[in-house]
Amino acid sequence: MWKRLSEHFLVLSKSRKELKQEGIKICVAYFLLSLFWILSSDRLVPAVVSNFRTVMLFSMMKGVLFVLCTTIFLYYLIIRLLNKAGLAEEELGRSYEELKTQYEKIGLYDQKLLQSEEKYRTIIAHMQLGMALFEGEDETDIRHYKLIDVNPYYEELACDQEESVLGRYFCEIHDNLEPDIWELLAKAVKTGEPARYERFQHRMNVYYEVIVFCPGQSQLALIINNITERRLAQQRLNYLSYHDPLTGLYNRRYFEEQLRLLDQEYNYPLVITMADINGLKLINDSFGHSAGDEYIRKAAAVLRSNTRSQDIICRLGGDEFVIFSPGTCEKEIRQMISAMCDMVKIQTVNKIMLSISFGYSIKSSNQDSITEVLKKAEDFMYRKKLMESPSMRGKTIYTIMAALHEKNFREEQHSLRVSELCEKMGKALELQEDDIKELKTVGLLHDIGKVAIEEGILNKNGKLDVNEWGEMKKHPEIGYRILSTVNELSEMADYVLAHHEHWDGSGYPKGLKGGEIPIQSRIIAIADAYDAMISERSYRHALPKEIAVSELQKGAGTQFCKEYVSIFIDKVINNSGTGA
Repeated sequence: MWKRLSEHFLVLSKSRKELKQEGIKICVAYFLLSLFWILSSDRLVPAVVSNFRTVMLFSMMKGVLFVLCTTIFLYYLIIRLLNKAGLAEEELGRSYEELKTQYEKIGLYDQKLLQSEEKYRTIIAHMQLGMALFEGEDETDIRHYKLIDVNPYYEELACDQEESVLGRYFCEIHDNLEPDIWELLAKAVKTGEPARYERFQHRMNVYYEVIVFCPGQSQLALIINNITERRLAQQRLNYLSYHDPLTGLYNRRYFEEQLRLLDQEYNYPLVITMADINGLKLINDSFGHSAGDEYIRKAAAVLRSNTRSQDIICRLGGDEFVIFSPGTCEKEIRQMISAMCDMVKIQTVNKIMLSISFGYSIKSSNQDSITEVLKKAEDFMYRKKLMESPSMRGKTIYTIMAALHEKNFREEQHSLRVSELCEKMGKALELQEDDIKELKTVGLLHDIGKVAIEEGILNKNGKLDVNEWGEMKKHPEIGYRILSTVNELSEMADYVLAHHEHWDGSGYPKGLKGGEIPIQSRIIAIADAYDAMISERSYRHALPKEIAVSELQKGAGTQFCKEYVSIFIDKVINNSGTGA
């Protein structure tokens, strides 16, 4: 643009010079022509004409001719000069228009530049990155670089000062930087290579990162970014990598590291204590995994409450824990386990008492293998578990039955009546005394799986819908899982699982048919159906004995074993008079 302006001024200057030269040329030409005319005419006329009057006439005509010739000549020269002046004027006009256009463009560019600068300022002011530019005179004196530009986010996040810091020195704004950061800044200014560091802002309780670079000579630019969420996520990730999220105790990964790190002479005697929750699967199957999780949390709380600050507690798996106790003698560990056992006795979940088996072993010297010590502690714990767990499970079964009866009073009465009917049926079939007792017990426990069914479904006034009936049909499998955890009840678990199978194979959950169905399950199915019909239900009144008997006969050979239905009607109902 400036080149074009220079060209226009050169053209204008050239035009003026040419016009001046033309003016000089006209004057010189006129002077020479006049001089030639005067000299030639004054010498020529007297030589040709001698009469004075004729001479005067020739002189007058000579003057007229001179005036005419010079007028024509001057007119020609002036017209030519005017044409050149016109061309110069046109050129000047065009140059003016071009200059005007260029000026307007300059104004438009200035306006756009101002708008762009305003947008830049707005973006910088509102962006979620802090920006600051420091400038100084000496590259080595970073401390006295002056802040020449800054956005509000930088002042808020990095400066930790309430008043504006624009125009202040770097050392005044950032007066608490560590020596290694000063070295990093000096290196960035010296080499021109970008650098990065992190800081914590106490007033706002945030972490931020700082990126440093040099945009120009003796300049230092800083960009900051809030990384609090990233740091907290990283801390959370680090926490979860070594902690169990359910209990807050250390996890298996941490245990494996500590097993190696704690095996040092200054930690001897090092006690390793193993702890295992009894009946966790039973709790999960009976009351759901949320109750099982609560059971685990209470066990963890017991361990945490009775250990020292230097002890390390790790959760190895679902129900297993390990405790490292450095510098601990056998007397101290016995006291610790005794305190835990006392606290366990008062902890319950859904009225089920907490039960934990403990075992320990001591590493006293380098001669002992840490893995062997761990195995001894584990073996000790399993021996205790074999003694304690069956008793606990047996108590738990009856506690679960109590919980079911508490949820639905009719279930308790129904279970007692089915148990009684099963006992009578066993006698009618002339079974062995032990088999009759087993049949009576399984009759009592046949609906134990309903403890895991939602109370609203158990006590619903009206028939169950499709989804609710689907939930209700799960109770034989739940009962099977509960009873199978107790060795002495494991066979009964199979009978409970099959007590809703039908003789023709249309039952559930496995679709067994005929002889595939255990004898005990066939008996329970008949006693259960009969008692259900003659008892009050939330959705209907009790049926008369005759109708119940008729329904059993209709189901004989399809739902029930035909032979057992006949025996049940003849020898249990009619002989004993059982009707309600």
